[in-house]
Amino acid sequence: MFAAFRDSSTSMVPNAVKVRSVLILRRIWAFIRQFLRRRSLARLLSTFLCCIIIVIRPFSRFGGRYAFLVLALKELVFSVQENLAQQLELTVLNIMGALLGIGVSTLAKYLASLFPPDSAASRAICAVFLLLITFFAGLVKSRLARLQLSTRISCFVSIWILTNDIGVRSTVLSDSGNFLWITISAAVICSASLLFVMSILRWSSSSFEKEMVETLAALRQCLSMSLDHISTEKASSVDPSAYRQLCDQLLCRSIGLNETYSQAAFDIRIGRLSLKSIRPFIGIIEHLRRELVWGMSPINSSRSRPSSRFSTIRRNPQSAAAEKFLAATEAPTQNLGNAIMAAMLSVERLIQVTFHSSPYPTNGRATSYTDSEKVCVADAVDSLQAARDEAREQLARIFDEMEIERRRTGSEEHLPEEILDRSLAMIALLQMSQEMRSALQIAQRLATLHENSKPRLWLPRLSLSWLGVPPGPYIFDDHAAQVQATGLTSNAEPSTSELEEGLSVAETRQGLAEKAYSAEVRRLPSGLTHWTFARSPRFETKTPFSWGWFTTLLITLWSHPRVLRLRLKLSDVWRAIQHSRHLRHAAKNTIGVAILSFPAFMSANSEGRRWFTTYHGQWMTISYLWVLETNTGATWRTGYLRMVGTILGAAYAYVTWVIAKTNPYGLVSLVTVADIPITWIITKTSVAPLAVPASVALPPIAFAMYITPDIPESVLKLAILRALMIGGGILAALLMNSLVFPRHCRVLFLRDTSRTLCLLSCLYLMLSHDMFRSHGRSMRDNDKRKALKLALQIRNALYRLSALIETMHDELSLLPKPLAHYRRVVNTLQKLLDLMTGLRKIRENIPRKETVANVFNERREFMSCVCIVLFACQNAFRAREPLPQFLPSARHAFDNLESHVQDCIRRAREEDEHAMGLSLVYAFAEQEVLKNMVDTLEELLEISGRLFGTSTWLSHDTRWSRMSVHEERGHGWYSTFNWDEAQLMRPEMARQYSVV
Repeated sequence: MFAAFRDSSTSMVPNAVKVRSVLILRRIWAFIRQFLRRRSLARLLSTFLCCIIIVIRPFSRFGGRYAFLVLALKELVFSVQENLAQQLELTVLNIMGALLGIGVSTLAKYLASLFPPDSAASRAICAVFLLLITFFAGLVKSRLARLQLSTRISCFVSIWILTNDIGVRSTVLSDSGNFLWITISAAVICSASLLFVMSILRWSSSSFEKEMVETLAALRQCLSMSLDHISTEKASSVDPSAYRQLCDQLLCRSIGLNETYSQAAFDIRIGRLSLKSIRPFIGIIEHLRRELVWGMSPINSSRSRPSSRFSTIRRNPQSAAAEKFLAATEAPTQNLGNAIMAAMLSVERLIQVTFHSSPYPTNGRATSYTDSEKVCVADAVDSLQAARDEAREQLARIFDEMEIERRRTGSEEHLPEEILDRSLAMIALLQMSQEMRSALQIAQRLATLHENSKPRLWLPRLSLSWLGVPPGPYIFDDHAAQVQATGLTSNAEPSTSELEEGLSVAETRQGLAEKAYSAEVRRLPSGLTHWTFARSPRFETKTPFSWGWFTTLLITLWSHPRVLRLRLKLSDVWRAIQHSRHLRHAAKNTIGVAILSFPAFMSANSEGRRWFTTYHGQWMTISYLWVLETNTGATWRTGYLRMVGTILGAAYAYVTWVIAKTNPYGLVSLVTVADIPITWIITKTSVAPLAVPASVALPPIAFAMYITPDIPESVLKLAILRALMIGGGILAALLMNSLVFPRHCRVLFLRDTSRTLCLLSCLYLMLSHDMFRSHGRSMRDNDKRKALKLALQIRNALYRLSALIETMHDELSLLPKPLAHYRRVVNTLQKLLDLMTGLRKIRENIPRKETVANVFNERREFMSCVCIVLFACQNAFRAREPLPQFLPSARHAFDNLESHVQDCIRRAREEDEHAMGLSLVYAFAEQEVLKNMVDTLEELLEISGRLFGTSTWLSHDTRWSRMSVHEERGHGWYSTFNWDEAQLMRPEMARQYSVV
C-alpha cells in the first residue's frame, strides 16, 4: 500500500510541474499577443525607423544637431493611433501647426538678423515673437481642444528656433530647414508604419458598430433583469447591486456611442454601408435606457418611502385587489417584454451581418445572410405589434373589471402602490415598443440598402464641422425634433447665459433710470426689456453754447437709446473678457514662457545666457508648456507622472550609453527595446503621461555623443541636467496653475452643479408650462425642440461633472474633498433628468381634465415645492452656504395632489365606467414618476445638507420642540437637518454641519 502511494505521489509531481509550465507559457503568450496588435507593432516599427534615420549620417545631417528630436516629436505629437483616420487627422493638423510655428519663427529671426548680432533690438524681436506665439497658442489650446497638439508643436519648434543663434543671418534658413526635416520625417514615419502594419494584419477602421451591438446586448440584459423582478417566480433572484452596476455601465456605453461616432464619422473604411445609416440607433438606445430607468427599475420599486398622513391611509401593499391585478398583468407584461428583447436581438444580428461580414463576399452568400436576417426582423415586427396590441387590450379590460369590482364592493380606498408600479412598468414597455418599432423600420431599410449596394471605399468628408466634432460625448435625441447637438468638450462652458458675464436686474434698472422711458418695448443684450422713448425728452431751456447747455446735450446723448444699447453691449464684452478662462490660460502660457526663457534673450556674455545655452534651458520651457493644463487637478496629475517618467527615461538613457557607447547597432537596439514597456503603458494603462516623457528624455541623452562627439559634459552629468531642466519646467507649471488664476476642479464642480440645477429647473418649468395649456394635448414642435435642447445641455453638463470628479483626485487641497458625495450628486441629477424625460412622454397621453384642470391648485402647490427645492440646492452649491432648516415638503404636496387626482378619476369612472381608456394607465404612471421624483429630490436635499450643512434655529431638544420629523413632513414642511447625526456633535457645531 505504501509503495502504491509512493508511486502515485511521484507521478503527481511531474503533472503539477507540467500544469504550472502551461500556465506560465499561457501568460507569456497573452503578454506577447498584446504586441501583435496593429497599434503596438506600428509603434515599435516607427521607433525603429526613427532610430535608423538618426544613426545614418546621410539622413541625420538634414536634421543637424537637432536630429535626435525626431524621436521626441514622434512620441509627443505624431504618435501612432488606433486607425488610419485618426492618424491622418493628427498628421495634417500637427504639420500645419509645425509649419505655422516654423514660418513665424523664421520671419522673426530674419527681422532680427537685419540688426547687428546679439543687439538689444534683435533679441527683443525674437522675445516678442515668442511671447506672441505662446499667447495665441494658449488661447487656441484652451478654446479648441482638438488643436491642442498643434499649438504645442508650434511652441516646440518656435522655442528651439528663437532661442538659438539670435541675429545670426547664416543660421536663419538652416535652423528652419532642420526642424522642417525633423517634423516631416516623424510624421511620415508614423503614418507609413501604421499603413505597413495595416497591409499585413486584418483591421477594422472603427469600433462604432461593435459598440452599438454590445450596447444593445447590455440593454437586453437590463430589460431581462427588470422582467425577472416583475415575475413572481424570479423576483427574488434579482440582485439590486448588480442591476445598478449594469445601469451605470449602460449609461457609460450610451455616452460612449456618441464619442465613438464623432471619431468614426471622419474614418476611412471599406464596406457596403455608411456609418451614418445606423446613427439613428444612438438616440433610440438612449431613449430605451431612459425608459428602463424611470419605468422598470427594481431599485425604485423596492425602495422604502417615508409615510405621511395621506400615504398611510391608502397604502395596502398586500390587498387582494393588488394580488389579482399583478397576476392578471404578468402575462401581457412578460409577452411584451420578450417581444422587445427579440426585436433587440434581431437588430443586433442585422447590424453584425451588414457591417462585420467580409467586404468582398460572393453575392449569393451575402444575399442569403441578409435575407435570413430580414425574415427575422419582419417576424420581430409582427410579434412586437401583436404583443403591444394585446397589452393595451388587456390593460383596458383589467381596469374595467377592477372598476366593476369596486362598485360591487362599494370600496372607497385608493389604489394600492403595487398597481401604480405595475402601471408605470406597462407604460414604460409600451414606450419601449414604440422605440423598437422605429428601430426595426430602420433595420429593414438597412437590409434593403445592404442588398442593393456594393463594397466601396468610404472617405471622410472634411468640412468645417471637422474641427467642431468634440472628443467628448454629445447625445443625438429625437430625430423628429431635428435638434442638432452642438458638441461640448470637457472644458466647454454651457450655452446658457452665465451669471458672471450677464447683467443683473439692478444694474439694468440703473442704466434705464438714467433717463425716463415710455411707449414701446425693446430688447436689451441682457435679455430684459424696457420702455423706450415715444417722444423726445423735455429739458429746461438753456442758453445756447453755455455750460448748462453742453451738460444737457451730453446727458441726452449719453442716455440715448442707441448709445445705451451700445453701452450694454460693451459692458457684456468687457465682462466676458474679464472672466474669460481662455484669456487667462493664454496669459499663464505667456507669463511662464517669459520667465523661463528670459535668460535666452540676455546678452551673449551674460551668465544667464551662458547658463541657458549650456544646460539647454529649452527643455525647461517645453516641459512647462506640456504640463500646463487648463485646470489644476489635471496639471498635478500630469506633473508628477511626467516627473517620474523623466527620471526613469534619463536613468535608462545613461544605461544605454554605458552599454552601447556610440555603437549605432547597440543604440538602435536598446532604444527600440525600451519602447516595448513604453508601448504597453501607453496602450494598456491609464498612466500614459508617465511613459511619454520617458520616451522623450531618452534620445537627447543616448544619442548625445553620437550626434555631437565634442560635447564637453559627461553623459552622466548630461542625464542629470536633462532631468533637472524638465523637472524645473514641471515644477513651474504646477506653481503657475496653483497660484495664478487657479481653476480648481472642486470650485468648477460646485459652480457647474449649480448651473445644472438651474437647467433642470428650466426643463421642469417648461414641461409644467406646456401641461397647463388648454389648446392641445402634446407639446408643440418648438417647445419640444427647446426641451430636447435643454436635456442635451444637461447631459453634457453631467458628463463634465463626472470628468471633474475624476480629475479632482489629483488636486492638493487643505479642504476635504467628499468625492463619494459628489458622485451621489451626479447620480441624483442623472435620475432627475431621466424622470423628467419620462414625464415629458407620459404627459402627452394623460387625461387633462381629471389630472390637470380639476386639480389646478394642487398642481400649482406641487410645482412650487419642486422649484423651491431645486432653487435652494442651486443656491447652496453656488454660494456654498447651508440650506434653510425647513423647506416646503414636496412629498406632502404630492400626496395631496395624488389623493385629489384619484378622487377625480373615481368620480369620472362612476359617471362612465369606460371613461379615459388607456389614458387612465398613463395617469397612474405619471403619479409614480412624480413619486420617484419626490424621492430623488429628498435624496438631493440630504446630500446637499451633508455637504453644506443646515442653518438650524430649532434644535432637537425636547424642551423646545415636540415635533417629529414625520409630523413636520405631514404638515407640509421638510426638515433638512439630520437629527441623528446632530446628536453626536457638540452643541456649537449643530448650527451648521458641513463636510465642505
